[in-house]
Amino acid sequence: MKKPIRFYISVLGAKIMIKLMRLMKRNATNLPGEIMLIFYPDLLKHFDMPENVIAVTGTNGKTTVSNMIGNILKANGYDIINNSFGGNVDTGIASLLLDNCTLSGGFKKDTAVLEVDERSAARVLPYVKPDWLVCTNLQRDSMKRNAHTEFIFNILNSNIPEKTKLILNGDDLISSRLAEKNPRTYFGIDRLENENPTLDNLICDIVNCPVCGNKLEFAFRHYNHIGRAKCSCGFSSPDIDFDVKASENNEAVIMHNGNEERYKLPNNRITDLYNTVAAVTFSRTFGLSYEQVAKAMSEVKVVKSRYDSFNAGGKEVLVSLAKGQNPVACSGVCDFIRRESGNKAVIMILEDLYDSKRTSENIAWIYETDFEFLKGDDIKQIIVGGKRADDYMVRLLIAGIDKKKIVCCRNETDTPSHLKPELFDKLIIMYDLFNVESLNSIKEQLKNWR
Repeated sequence: MKKPIRFYISVLGAKIMIKLMRLMKRNATNLPGEIMLIFYPDLLKHFDMPENVIAVTGTNGKTTVSNMIGNILKANGYDIINNSFGGNVDTGIASLLLDNCTLSGGFKKDTAVLEVDERSAARVLPYVKPDWLVCTNLQRDSMKRNAHTEFIFNILNSNIPEKTKLILNGDDLISSRLAEKNPRTYFGIDRLENENPTLDNLICDIVNCPVCGNKLEFAFRHYNHIGRAKCSCGFSSPDIDFDVKASENNEAVIMHNGNEERYKLPNNRITDLYNTVAAVTFSRTFGLSYEQVAKAMSEVKVVKSRYDSFNAGGKEVLVSLAKGQNPVACSGVCDFIRRESGNKAVIMILEDLYDSKRTSENIAWIYETDFEFLKGDDIKQIIVGGKRADDYMVRLLIAGIDKKKIVCCRNETDTPSHLKPELFDKLIIMYDLFNVESLNSIKEQLKNWR
C-alpha cells in the first residue's frame, strides 16, 4: 500500500540521524522518534509490522517480563527486535521501529517485543496493533504521572485492538478485567505452603466489588490487592490457566491443564514468581512447548538494572531497583529487606534525577510507602542520600525507626562513607532507576573496601 511521502522522509531522516548520533557515541533510543513524530504525528500507523507483535505493559514488572519473553523467543529461533535498551513510550518505540525497518517501512525480522508504558498506550497500541498484550498488573504508581489505577485502566481498556490476545494477571482484580471481549489467558499464584504473605501494606487498591460495590471477601492476598477474592453478588477472581502451586528448589511449579510444569526462577521473591509465570504463560500460549520454554528459562537472568549482588570487604551487597515515586514497588523492596536474614544496613537513593532538572517531586507517595517494614532490630543503619534526605528522615521517624540508626547526607555518592561495617553482615541498596550514575559510583566505592 502506498504511503505518504512524509513517512518515507521520516524513515530516511531518522536513519541518518541515528547513524550520526552513534558516530558521536550518543544514545539514539529516543530523540529520532521524538523528532519524527513531531514532523509526522501519524508515523506509527504506517509501518508494516513484523509477523508477530507482542506488547508488554503494566505498572510493575514489564521490563523484566519483556526481557524474559525476548530471551525465550530468541532461544527458540525467533529473530526479534525489542526496546530493552530504549524508551517504552511512543518516541522510544518510534525510534526502535525507524532504526530496524527498511526504507519502505517493512521489517526483515519476524517478531517485535515491545515494552509499552501503560500511560502511553493510547499513542502506541492502536497503531502498532499488537497480536498479543501481556499485562503484569495495575497498581498505584506515581501521582504525577498515573494518578489512579482506574485512570490507567481506562486508558488501556479503550485502546486495546479487538484482534489482540491478552495474557493477564488473574490475581489482579483490576487488570484482569481489561478488554473483556478479547480472548485471554490468565496466570496467577495459589496460596503457597510456608508463605508468609504481606498483609500489613498501607495500600490495597481494590477493596470493593467492581460490579455491585460491596466489600470483597479475599480468600488470600500475597501483597497489596494481589490475591483471590469473591463477592456475594457472584463476582470473583477468574479461573487461572497457569497457576503457580509451589516455589521450591529455585523452581516455580506451575499447573496447566492438569499437568505439572517446572521452570527455573531467577529469584524467589513473590514478584519474581509473578514475572516468571507471566513470561511462561505467554510463551506456552504463543505455541512453544514446555520443553522449549523450560530450557530457555534455565538460562534467563534478571537484568542487573533491576537486581544485582556482589561481595565487598567480606560483606554481601544486594542492589534492588525501588522505582521511586511508586509506593507499591518501593514497599516491595522494603518487604524484601525485612525478610533478608542477618544484621543489615540500607542505603536509600530514591530521588528522581529528572525532577531536579525539569519539575518538582510530589513527596506524598513516601507516606503511602511501607517504610514501617524497616524498623526491625536487625536493621542497624539506614543511610539516606539526596536533596530530600530530610523528608525521608521525617517519614522514617513516623514509621517508628530509631533516629540513631538514620544518617542523612545531601550527596547520594557520599552515602558509603557513613556506613559502619562492624554493625552489619549485609548491605542492601534501594535506588531509583534514574539514579544509575550515583549507584555506579557507590558500587565502585564499595568494591574498594578492604
